[in-house]
Amino acid sequence: MDADFVKRLMEHRSRLHAFVYALVRDPHLAEDVLQEVAAVLFGKFATFVPGSDFGAWAREVAYREILSVRRSEWRARRHLDPALAREIWSAFERRREGVEPAARREALRRCLGGLADGVRRVLDWRYAAGLSSAEIAARLRRTTQAVDAMVYRTKRALADCVRRRMAGEAGTP
Repeated sequence: MDADFVKRLMEHRSRLHAFVYALVRDPHLAEDVLQEVAAVLFGKFATFVPGSDFGAWAREVAYREILSVRRSEWRARRHLDPALAREIWSAFERRREGVEPAARREALRRCLGGLADGVRRVLDWRYAAGLSSAEIAARLRRTTQAVDAMVYRTKRALADCVRRRMAGEAGTP
C-alpha cells in the first residue's frame, strides 16, 4: 500500500468520519461507508493532484459514495434531504476555508449551554449514546416524528446560534 496515501488518509480520517456521519447519521453505516470510501480513494489515488487539498478531495469522493449508497440501499426512514446534504457539504467547505475550529467549538459549547435540560438530554442520547429516534421516542413517550422534529429544530437553532456568535467575534477588534 502506498505510504503517502496511508499518511494522508490517517491525517484526515477523523474529519472525514465526521463528515460521513453528519450525512448518514448512523454510526455503523458511517463506518461501512468510510471503509468503502477508503477503498475508492485508494483506487483513485493516482488521480489525486499533489499539492491540492486531500481532505476536500476525500470529502468529494465520500459525498458521491454516500449518494450512491443512498440511492441503492437506504430505507425510507434513513433518507437525507438533498438540500440538507448540500448544507452539510457547504458547512464543511466553509470550515475548510478558514473558520477557526477552536472558536467554532467554543461558540457551539456556549450555544449548547443555553439549551433546556430536556433538549440537551435528547441530543446527548442521539449523538453521544447513538440512540435512534425510536429509542428516544420510547423513553419520552412521544412519536419518532416528534423526536426527529425536535432534533431538527434544535440543530437549526444551534447552527444559527453558532453563526451569530462567530459573526459577532469576527466583528470584534
